[in-house]
Amino acid sequence: MKKKAPFHPCMNNDAHDRVARIHLPVAPECNIHCRFCARKVAPQDSTTRCPGLTTRVLAPNQALEKARKFIEQWGPDAIVGIAGPGDPLANPQTFVTLDLVRKNFPDTPLCLCTNGLLLPGCIDKLKKLNMHHLSLTVNGVDPEIICRITPWIIHDNIRITGLDGAKILIKNQLAGIRKASAAGMFVKVNTVVVSSINEAHVMKIAETVKAAGTDLYNPVPLIPGGSLKNQSPPNNSRMHQIRKSCEQKLPVFYKCKQCRADAEGIPGQEACA
Repeated sequence: MKKKAPFHPCMNNDAHDRVARIHLPVAPECNIHCRFCARKVAPQDSTTRCPGLTTRVLAPNQALEKARKFIEQWGPDAIVGIAGPGDPLANPQTFVTLDLVRKNFPDTPLCLCTNGLLLPGCIDKLKKLNMHHLSLTVNGVDPEIICRITPWIIHDNIRITGLDGAKILIKNQLAGIRKASAAGMFVKVNTVVVSSINEAHVMKIAETVKAAGTDLYNPVPLIPGGSLKNQSPPNNSRMHQIRKSCEQKLPVFYKCKQCRADAEGIPGQEACA
């Protein structure tokens, strides 16, 4: 059964300019390596817009106080989420923080953005937190493509490279989507579109994640960084074509700002933590 899109600024085009959200930067570690990722803590940089970037990492108690002030300012319908700067599910601080927020603000909508590697084993924890909204980034469903974007993962404390790592990542992402969807969560999938690598593969991603239970699809252009810092991103015209094509398979989110790990406020108008 099709789920109704929540009134969430990152999951509902109508809510995007009307609802505030905060990303609490409590999760510094990541368990995969994406070639475009520029994950870092940059105390002097509060303006660059890029996922994986924060001015500081907060401890759970600090994050709770940050959330408290945010909710006082924006009201109980504003969204409290965790999106990094690493992968939230790879950091135990994530669950400590979410538990504190849930206990202090029982009705506040919670959100999480993950690469999905650990998602299948975390669904029960997320259900206990009454997590209704979930985003994950799936950049390919073909291991040959994924290993060109994500050359290694860390799984069960072992670094796994190439096709072997890519196969595990894809398997766990799709299993995580299936389990989250079956648990009643609204699932959005993001895809970073990298010209000459996965650009021609995006429709296949949309088809595959739809079959797994995804509710909303969000293709976004590469922000050049890391070893792909010299790679040109798809232009606006090409991204519009991709989004319109994917709309044949899934509802598409058009207004993503590719937010920082410490974004706060109305998307595109945010302050940093």
